[in-house]
Amino acid sequence: MRSGVDNASRAAFTIIELMIVVALVGVLAGLGSTNYFQYVEKARVARAISEINSLATVLSGLAIDEDSELPDSLAEIGHAGSLDPWGNPYQYLRIEGNLPSGMTSTGDSLPDVAASPDGGGGGGSSVAQARKDRFLVPINSDFDLYSMGPDGRSLPSLQAPVSRDDVIRAANGAFIGVAERF
Repeated sequence: MRSGVDNASRAAFTIIELMIVVALVGVLAGLGSTNYFQYVEKARVARAISEINSLATVLSGLAIDEDSELPDSLAEIGHAGSLDPWGNPYQYLRIEGNLPSGMTSTGDSLPDVAASPDGGGGGGSSVAQARKDRFLVPINSDFDLYSMGPDGRSLPSLQAPVSRDDVIRAANGAFIGVAERF
C-alpha cells in the first residue's frame, strides 16, 4: 500500500516540475522574441538606408551630367514601384529646377499670395511639398528621397509624429537615416 502512495506523490511532483520548466521556457522565449524583432527592425532600416543611398547616387549622377537634369519621377530611371523593406513605395520629389517663379533656391521665401497666379502663396510647388526640419526649412535643395517607414505614413514636417520613423535623405545626401536622428 505504501508504494502506491509514493508513486502518486512522485507523479504530482513531476507535473509541477514540468509546469515550472514550461513557464521558464515561455519567459525566455518572450525575452528572445523581443530582441529578435528589434534586430529585424534594425536590419530593415539598414536596408532602406542602403537602397536610398543607391537611388540617390543614380539621381545625383544625372544631376552632375551637363546634358540631363533630375527626373520628375523614379519611373524615369527605371525604378517605378521600388518598394522599401516595409512594402511601401519609395517617395521622390524633384526640387531643383522645379521651383516657383521668383525663387532661385529653397532658401528664398515663397512668393507672396498676391504675386502667385493661383493665389496660393506658392501653390503646390515642390518647396511646399518638400520635407522640412523643425524650423520648416527644406532639408534638401536638389531632391527629396525617403521611405515612409514602418507605419507607411508621412507628412512634410519631420516633427510630425508620423514622420519620425521615416528613413530620409537630408542635407543633399550628407545624412541618410531615420528622421528622428536628424
